[in-house]
Amino acid sequence: MSYRRRKPFKACKKCNALVPHDETQCPVCGSRTFSDDWEGLVIIVSSDSKTAKILNKTKPHMYAIKVR
Repeated sequence: MSYRRRKPFKACKKCNALVPHDETQCPVCGSRTFSDDWEGLVIIVSSDSKTAKILNKTKPHMYAIKVR
């Protein structure tokens, strides 16, 4: 029997923001479509950082790298 632990966050399908499972609306883009199937994690602390610019993220937040 394979047991998979539930991930602590769900990912917004529109902007890839990671939010707690009890959220109903994405705080970054306002979308209501989420996925539990995501990989990787990047934390944007400053929207002026090179990483934020490369990933085209304008708000500091936690983001998934890949969302299915």
